[in-house]
Amino acid sequence: MGMPIKTHARNVSIELLRIVAMFLILACHFIIHFDWDSHHLRMVLPQEPGWRSAFRFLIVQYGQVGVSIFFIISGYFLVEKSFKWSRLVKTWLQMFCYSVVFLIIVLLLGTFHHYPMAVEPVMRGPDLYRSILASVFPFFYNSYWFIGAYLLMLLVAPYLNALFDTLPRRSMGLLIVLLGFFSIQILIFGRTSNWNNLVYAMLGYLIGGWLRKYYQDYADRFKTFPMIGIIAVLTAFMVAFNHYISEPSWLVDFMGWKDRIHDGIVPFPIVIGALVFIMISRIDMNQSPAMAQRVICTIAPTTFGIYLIHENWFGFRIVWDYVSKMSYPPSAPILRPLVGICIIVAVFIILSCISWLIDTIIVHPIEKTMLSQM
Repeated sequence: MGMPIKTHARNVSIELLRIVAMFLILACHFIIHFDWDSHHLRMVLPQEPGWRSAFRFLIVQYGQVGVSIFFIISGYFLVEKSFKWSRLVKTWLQMFCYSVVFLIIVLLLGTFHHYPMAVEPVMRGPDLYRSILASVFPFFYNSYWFIGAYLLMLLVAPYLNALFDTLPRRSMGLLIVLLGFFSIQILIFGRTSNWNNLVYAMLGYLIGGWLRKYYQDYADRFKTFPMIGIIAVLTAFMVAFNHYISEPSWLVDFMGWKDRIHDGIVPFPIVIGALVFIMISRIDMNQSPAMAQRVICTIAPTTFGIYLIHENWFGFRIVWDYVSKMSYPPSAPILRPLVGICIIVAVFIILSCISWLIDTIIVHPIEKTMLSQM
């Protein structure tokens, strides 16, 4: 079955992909910041020897699967479209509105009541000015690295599209391989890296564009079970790598891998993201029950908002501190993963509702006013 391309209606399969991608990102941040034992926000996930820590960092790295899916979706849809400033303005405006709204709420709480405990340390002394600047200028302060990279990707998208129009298919494939090599370069050479957020976004965009342009010519080669097998093998390698670099080893010290556990083997999540994109996007969800389609198409537009809330300068501190305080570990440790998934789902739903309210009451009216003046 080929990938359905809907030009007259929303592609429900792609909307489902947005939800899956944001769920993976939310799970990543849950693992980093949620602490069963202390019941307080955890700023950094500690690196410890053993398989338990290796699997925790696997979930962190699967957050990059979600990020990759978002970049791939962008390339898939925008590779054949012309550049529009409105697209850039909408994304920037949404980021700015969420950032400023959180700042205003926190300042009001501090003025008339008190700052939330997790936020109070960044609202004193020099940190206060840094917090204000990070909220008023979120792009320049890299308050949201993913949205910042996404905005830069939108700026360079016309030039990437021009490459598809002028370069042969083989050259585009080699360019994707080259950028993919940049992602693993630091693991091979230790200190040398040409990998950054923009290159990451460009790679995802090019993969999405390649799939849009050329997938049909290779569709019969992308079998579901082999793709699942590849995902399983890459995942096993990721866990093994996490475990190995957390143990004492001369090779780990020599290659400088101990400090690379957060990112892991960078190209693997990107490949997994591409395979997940292929498998889900070629399922014609437009034939699913109408109620399921409505639910998916209602939740999907809130995914960026979910990110802007739980990765906000104040938002992640508030969200994960309150979730940690309200959650207690089950008596049987084996149930922790199941309970953790339930918590992630609950947080996803709550943040989706908040995002819908902010977009409806604040972002969309301002967006409409601004775009009418352009």
